[in-house]
Amino acid sequence: MTDDSVRARRSFLGGALLAGAAALCAGRPGPAQSKDYLAQSKKYTKERVGYRDEPYEGRSCAKCVLYAGHGECAIVQGEVSANGWCVQWTPATMGSLAGPA
Repeated sequence: MTDDSVRARRSFLGGALLAGAAALCAGRPGPAQSKDYLAQSKKYTKERVGYRDEPYEGRSCAKCVLYAGHGECAIVQGEVSANGWCVQWTPATMGSLAGPA
């Protein structure tokens, strides 16, 4: 390969990388739009996520990363119980590996 073809290939790949990064960034909300963007996020019905008002095998909304407190869930429409549960339950493990300070 000649130096010119190597430079041309690098230039093309660099341009493609920049174009891809720009396309990804264009779809993301900026800091001023973040709150509005989150408010417009799609929430699912309780039926669709299999929501129940009782815990299941130690799993409850209060122990889920999606639970925002005060009966609010990031993905479920309407009020949910802190003792409720759905199939989208994801453990809130943030900091659980850290030992006592």
